[in-house]
Amino acid sequence: MNKIKRYLGLVFLQLLLLSTGAGNIHAQSISEKNVLFSSNKLIVAHKSAPGVIQIRMDHMKAMGAEIKQIGAMIRGKRPFDGSQIAAASERIIGYGYKFNRLFPEGTWKEPSQASQKIWKDWSGFTLAMNKMVRAATILAESGRAGNVSQGKASYKALGKSCSGCHRVYRVKKKRRR
Repeated sequence: MNKIKRYLGLVFLQLLLLSTGAGNIHAQSISEKNVLFSSNKLIVAHKSAPGVIQIRMDHMKAMGAEIKQIGAMIRGKRPFDGSQIAAASERIIGYGYKFNRLFPEGTWKEPSQASQKIWKDWSGFTLAMNKMVRAATILAESGRAGNVSQGKASYKALGKSCSGCHRVYRVKKKRRR
């Protein structure tokens, strides 16, 4: 059943990419790993976003869902399960490795929240993404070891890496009144 869901998700993503014109850009990189699942559900963040921006936003939403799942266990709202933390962290790592390809030059326009600072400071952006991957790797290791205290510390480090990157490389969100 899970393979069927993944296959249908892959087909849906390919159709989405082809309909938005991004099929030529990322057709070679689409694989089962590129389908965005959190709790076996396909996540589509912004249906109106074109091509690679859509994929990037979907990846960010999926990572946020993984972090939320981990946070519930770290904060004691759900029972601590090291294997689930490790699996969610591994998915975050996978998204992190893909991000450099998802920020081609000129993809900062609406509806993207990517700041132009990304392309002006590409090495800093890459370093920030590498910090996130490193923090997620340590979190995965602490989850596999069942180490709750190290899991809390590494979860905090992951959160800091995400917020630090967003602070510098994401356009500030407009506040609702």
